[in-house]
This record gives sequence, C-alpha cells and structure tokens, in this order.
Amino acid sequence: MTARKSTENNDLNVILFGPPGVGKGAQAQLLSHRFGLRHLSTGEVIREEIARGTPLGIRVREAVNRGEFADDKTVLDIVTARIDRPEYAKGFVMDGFPRTVRQAELFDKLLEKRGRKVSWALFINAPEKTILERLTGRLVCSQCGRTYHRVFQRPHIDELCDDCMGKVIRRHDDDPATHKERLRTYHDKTLPLSEYYEKGGTLVNINGDRTVDEVHAEISRAIDRRRK
Repeated sequence: MTARKSTENNDLNVILFGPPGVGKGAQAQLLSHRFGLRHLSTGEVIREEIARGTPLGIRVREAVNRGEFADDKTVLDIVTARIDRPEYAKGFVMDGFPRTVRQAELFDKLLEKRGRKVSWALFINAPEKTILERLTGRLVCSQCGRTYHRVFQRPHIDELCDDCMGKVIRRHDDDPATHKERLRTYHDKTLPLSEYYEKGGTLVNINGDRTVDEVHAEISRAIDRRRK
C-alpha cells in the first residue's frame, strides 16, 4: 500500500471505521487529545437529537432502533454544519461516519470543495466473538458521551463519568437483537469502505483485538510514521 504524506493544508483529518463495539469511540477520544483534533461522533449527535425530540431526532429514531443507519442527507447535514466551524480547521477525527461507500464519496467531494481531504482512514477490526463481548458490556456517559465498559474500561467511580461526573448508563439501543442487526448492516454496507480507502491510498489496518492502550499505541505510531 502506498500512503499519502499529508493533506495539502497540513491539517490532519482522520476517519475511524470498523464493526460496532470495536472501540472506535474510545480511540477517537484518545486521538483527539494526542493530536489536538476535534472529535465528531455522528452517533452521539444523532442520539442527542433523538433525546431532545427534534425533527431530526424524530426522523431517525425508528431507523436507529432497528439497527439501521440514518439517511445520507441527514448525516451529511450534521457533518457539514460541524466541520465548517472554526474549531475544526486544524483537523478532526470522525467516528461513525462515513458508514457507506456512497457517504464516503459524498464526503470526499464536500472536503474537496473546502480544499481538504481525508488524511488517514483507520480500519479497526476484531473477531466477532470479541465484538459481541464488548457490546454486551458497553456503557456511555449520559452527559458528555464518553464511552466505558463494564469489564474493560470502568469509570474510576462507579456510575460516574471520569470527565464530567455525569451518570454512566447503558445505551438505550444496546440489546442482543440490535447488535446482530448492526453487525449484518455493517458487513453489507460499511465493510466495503476498506476497499474504497485502500484504492485511495489512505487505509491503515489496525488490530482491535487488544487493550485500548495497545490499540492507541499502534494507531499513534502509524500516524506519526506516515506524517514524516
């Protein structure tokens, strides 16, 4: 694989993708702190809209509860509104978007119009057994959205977020039936992104079947190596 050196204006724009439960949210938060990037989790934004009962939230609630994706226009509107903010000018780490090749194509065009491009697409993968184990114990802060796990990454104080002291809860859409549907949808729609980004020279394969710190160390080395 031949990888690109950097984006033309030297900002660092990272895409994280992989199966549900592989740890994209945790890695996005760590990358945000290490490289000074803005973390955009489209899933968290959509869940906020659902909780607030906004027109956007009403539009996507049923699809999310079935384990499906929000429509392309809805997600692109969310992403566009945020990456145009000044705080995203130095780079971003995108968690949960794009989820289809069509979304990736539209996003590339959107960035191109702004003189930007995806620097690296990090494909974090793990065996299905590992993914299901992680999904069944996943927790999230009800205020800031930080992710935790009942076994692998508990908050220091039970049920309280380390960052904002918000209540740590199980996500409303975390149930076995939804997990299976998410995995089916992932294989059908998101997995083809690996081929798309490999053709573009931005794909980096990451072994996600390890601890959060070990995965973060590999990602950091990959980014540092390719930025030189």
